[in-house]
Amino acid sequence: MTALGKVYLGVSLTLVVLGVLWASTMLQSNSAWVEVVVSVPRANLLAPLTNDRYHVNLAGLMAGWIVAASLLAFAAIRAPFRIRAVARTRRRMKELEREVLDLRRLPLRQQEEDELLAAEAQLEDGTKKVMTEKFMRDDADGTPERGGRR
Repeated sequence: MTALGKVYLGVSLTLVVLGVLWASTMLQSNSAWVEVVVSVPRANLLAPLTNDRYHVNLAGLMAGWIVAASLLAFAAIRAPFRIRAVARTRRRMKELEREVLDLRRLPLRQQEEDELLAAEAQLEDGTKKVMTEKFMRDDADGTPERGGRR
């Protein structure tokens, strides 16, 4: 992790801790019941909306908003790290694709290198038989072989 990433993470976590402390203080101080008015549509053309009244605990209402804000903050804190991970993965994939392309051309290069080495060493295509060479050399020297052959 880079220094900038560490600073970003530290500042973000500090703000989250301060937010949790602020939220707990606010929830404790606002524990009253309040009336919430919600406009609800209905099938009457003359009065299409009706107002329904609900009594809710203010701390519970605020807790819902705090949870929603916390999830949003968590996603915002995590986003740069995910972006960096995706960028690193894409870079690695490109490197591997280049390596695969190089390896696909390897047999062609290897064949060319083999041909160059063969030309340099001036290898003969035909192979010699070892025993035949020995017999021809013995016959030329005139020395008989141990097995009684002349």
